[in-house]
Amino acid sequence: MKKFTSLSFALVLISLASCTERIDLDLNDQDGRRLVVEGWFTNEEKQHEVNLTWTTSYFANEAAPRVEGALLNITDGDNNWELSETAPGVYLTPIVAGVPNTTYTINIEVEGEEYTASSFLREVAPVDSLHVRVLDPFEEFGFPGDSYYSVRIWTQELPGTGDRYMWQTYVNNESVRDTLRELTFVDDEAYDGVYVEDIEVDYLDIETEATIGDTVLIEQYNIGEEAYDIFIGIMNETQWNGGLFDAPPANVETNLSNGALGYWGAAGISTKSTIIAE
Repeated sequence: MKKFTSLSFALVLISLASCTERIDLDLNDQDGRRLVVEGWFTNEEKQHEVNLTWTTSYFANEAAPRVEGALLNITDGDNNWELSETAPGVYLTPIVAGVPNTTYTINIEVEGEEYTASSFLREVAPVDSLHVRVLDPFEEFGFPGDSYYSVRIWTQELPGTGDRYMWQTYVNNESVRDTLRELTFVDDEAYDGVYVEDIEVDYLDIETEATIGDTVLIEQYNIGEEAYDIFIGIMNETQWNGGLFDAPPANVETNLSNGALGYWGAAGISTKSTIIAE
């Protein structure tokens, strides 16, 4: 699950054609820019972060422009939390904890345009135990490879299908995963209501990502079905495509209105930490 697209075949076909026709593609210039939203609202009592950027030109060799001066609020219908811009494009809520089984809505106003998204905050089971041990692929699975730290958890999966899980790993309070393709996320179809024991949810390179004495912390998210489907869609259009039998490219789904891209969601989170021993 941690697991580019070639144009060579298309170029061969073009070279064999008897004539050519100029095709101008709109590769997202300034006039076609769109808002990109990223953030979570969780059951943790803290300031929850929302990041806003603009899409940029396909040919631009620079970071996406940050969206400054936006107005944001999150509401559950009864309560309303205004977000403050603490850095260009970075917006924080006051210190607040989301409540499980509650729907939250974010409202964003940028340059006279309004965008919204709603998400249901699902309960999440606690991580009972976390263990990090050295794993030798040959000894464990029978194929060669470098040994690594296997990050393994014990947890009771919640009864009732519909739960979707994602794990984020931190070493000494620093995240070691910063892209979707690096994260592990699964549905509960095969694990509904069972006690999950000693299952690997991440791995760490020895010495380069972690070493003896480091503190490893796992965040277990219950992201729900909508977020899971959107993330699978993103991966299908990016990291998991390029095969001969792939479906034609399509726009990636989002839960945001008015043509915005990205995802904003609510999720239950539980955490557990451990120190790597010899």
